[in-house]
Amino acid sequence: MPSSTDKIPDWAPTNACILPWMHLATLTDGSIPLCCIAKPFDGLNVNEQTISEIWNSDQYKTARKEMLANKKLPQCNHCWKEEASGIISHRQNENNLWFRKLGAEKVKDLVLGTNPDGSISTPPLTFDLRLGNTCNLQCVMCRPYDSSKWLSDAKKLAQALQTDAKYDWEYKSKIDTTRFEWYKRDKIWQDLEPMLKDVRHMIFAGGEPLLIKEHKKLLQKLVEYGYSKNIELRYHTNATVLDDDVLELWTNFKDVELMLSIDAWGDKNYYVRYPALWPVVEANLERLDQTPDNIEIKILASVHAMNIYDLPDFAVNLLEKNFKKVGQKAHSRLFHAGTVHWPPYLCTQVLPSNVKDKITEKFDSYDHHFTGNKDWPKIKAQIKFMNDVDSSNLFPQFREYTQQIDKLRNLSFSNTFPEYAKLLEL
Repeated sequence: MPSSTDKIPDWAPTNACILPWMHLATLTDGSIPLCCIAKPFDGLNVNEQTISEIWNSDQYKTARKEMLANKKLPQCNHCWKEEASGIISHRQNENNLWFRKLGAEKVKDLVLGTNPDGSISTPPLTFDLRLGNTCNLQCVMCRPYDSSKWLSDAKKLAQALQTDAKYDWEYKSKIDTTRFEWYKRDKIWQDLEPMLKDVRHMIFAGGEPLLIKEHKKLLQKLVEYGYSKNIELRYHTNATVLDDDVLELWTNFKDVELMLSIDAWGDKNYYVRYPALWPVVEANLERLDQTPDNIEIKILASVHAMNIYDLPDFAVNLLEKNFKKVGQKAHSRLFHAGTVHWPPYLCTQVLPSNVKDKITEKFDSYDHHFTGNKDWPKIKAQIKFMNDVDSSNLFPQFREYTQQIDKLRNLSFSNTFPEYAKLLEL
């Protein structure tokens, strides 16, 4: 169950993931996946079922039984693709994380305590709550499912696009906005409350979680009940929002891990995570760099066809800032590289072979900047992933999407990424 670089216990199925035994996740519309990157289950949604019902639903029980049989679940395909390319997958990261935090015996007890029908008697120890799609940004890889700001422009793109990317936007622009307000119902929190005493880890994402008042109320309740000292928090936040009250509440928790979604430096980040004003992001980085010791600051860069060429420069920018905390503890002052699989025309695999060759050369030419840095090889694993599959038949969709983004936002990819745009012939 740990990664292939670790010794796997005899009892652990090599293709299993610990999460179905300890973790419950929601997506922004209330649907339920095994984790944040897995395909959601059919028929499970907090708009229809309680958290208690979902935890030992037929879908969860089947997933546990199939993992115990060492089967590769199809909804976990992103992890299998990444592992095949030498990227340390979400599955491997989570297995290693929880073996360290809980110890092998506790993990063994959780997994081997599964009943013959796949049910378990232990409650979730960790939650990933995507509290709706309320957001202040329109990141290029997002959709209305992930950002409320996207809905109006999504409809415009569905009209403007002529390639097959059009169908993606036609589908994604037709959402029932009421489905994304599940977290506003008291019944959700009443169902969750008895489980809070057992919780050891909570992930908040969205949307932008720091804009959600219910999130703050939950933190206040955890502090009031005295549970916070046992709980680690993890956030996926876009680094444009900070709340003084939340900063104070965080001091009461065991640990707080902030995964700051930043994909490039300066105007390049403004372009791909539109409209994240760089002076605001940089000021918040400086402020977070001074936070208490229980708060860990990491950067999560989503790697896609728009920003991969400039990732080495982003890494150098971070090194030169010489932050005291940002990226220090986990990523050697660099960042964690998250692979964009969807939409497929933003995946790096869509790039033409001559472009991939130039990107590969550029990454190699930056090796001297990162001599001895343990995280640069992890970032460079994105190059193998990019080169492993030729999806260049989708490149016209990437080109058209980029052109329409420029028109919608009165931006210029060519002006923002001049060297890369020349290579792409944009």
